[in-house]
Amino acid sequence: MTYQQKLKRNLKLIYLASFFSALIFVIPIWVAFERRILTFTQMAMLQSILAAITISLELPTGALADLIGRKKTIVLGWLIRAIASMYEAFASSFSMFFTAVIGFGISAALISGADTALTFDTLKELKQEDDFPKFIAKTGLAHQSGLIIATLLGGYLYRYWIGLPYFLMGITALITSFIILYMIEPKIDTVKFTLKSYVNQTKYGFKELFKTDYMKKLTIYYTFVGGITWSCLYYYNQPFATDVGFTEIQMSWMFGITMLLSSLGILLLVQSKKLLSRNRVYLGFPIIMSLALLPGIFANKIIAPILLFGVTLSGSSRFAILNKYTNKEFESKYRATAISALNMLVNLFFIIVVGLSGKIQDLYNTKIIFTMLGILTVLLVFPSGWSLVKEYKRYTLNKGNINKIKKVNLSVRS
Repeated sequence: MTYQQKLKRNLKLIYLASFFSALIFVIPIWVAFERRILTFTQMAMLQSILAAITISLELPTGALADLIGRKKTIVLGWLIRAIASMYEAFASSFSMFFTAVIGFGISAALISGADTALTFDTLKELKQEDDFPKFIAKTGLAHQSGLIIATLLGGYLYRYWIGLPYFLMGITALITSFIILYMIEPKIDTVKFTLKSYVNQTKYGFKELFKTDYMKKLTIYYTFVGGITWSCLYYYNQPFATDVGFTEIQMSWMFGITMLLSSLGILLLVQSKKLLSRNRVYLGFPIIMSLALLPGIFANKIIAPILLFGVTLSGSSRFAILNKYTNKEFESKYRATAISALNMLVNLFFIIVVGLSGKIQDLYNTKIIFTMLGILTVLLVFPSGWSLVKEYKRYTLNKGNINKIKKVNLSVRS
């Protein structure tokens, strides 16, 4: 099999890995599982600790992925996640949940950034990097299919044995690690590993986020969008649905249908390049997020699924749409490090928001948190989006002028 054929096989394996990695059977039941032992304050604390571990390791593991290979770090990450998931199936105390969180934090840092970089560089080697949004949307459909199946089954598995969703999630994580193992590492900008190159990789990878005025504003915007939507997708959605009054079985069906509709919506969106202009994307995210979050405090069983659809659509669109714009600005040899640095900022936002919300959830409910996040969207995402639109116009104008000067210089030399 030639190198090009192996790269094409990567794409097929990415689809397969996207499906198995999404078999997260705990989606509709993790709140009920943890609430047997933990308060919302403790749950929020654990989520913040998990994010803090991920943040502290994001840049080192991103640099490691750029230097020793993305595939190796991703495989290790999924193996650790498999162990942590199976261990949590038997968790019966705060200390056991804490131990599992450490494993999840390490695995998240190892996988984060490296998986996106591996996908983008595979496409780049095949000269298909412009198809990145479409490919992510299609793999997103495979991922959402896995999520839907796992979500629909989660409530029923929980009834059979409360630890079964976690144990089976560990098995699927193990399968995912073996799928990644069969991929080939793209040859783009590989560097020999040394301590000096490791330090430089970390430093220059982080600098990628702020190398131009446009990139600075895109980084700030991405952090706000990612921080708010990730807080909902990863933590608030399930407590919100619980507070509205949905049972585990009802949440299995509701989240399954919501995920299916949002993945189909993203697939339709990425088909139209005219529809997804930069201006519409940068201003579209805060509009959808505001509409989905602000009415949270008034949510009932009729309104809640609509709001959750909006949150899921905007949160999932970040990976399919916004990641294309950031990846285009990163140099290949620093891509995994830069993506990890960006994820680090998103997780830092997550820590602040979730860490401060636990007491509010215990005293009131998660519905009020949704509305507060909507207010944050109006105050932070709208202004940064508008500023980004104006900066991108200047950026493209300057870039066009530089290209014209280069063409003139080439013509003079010839």
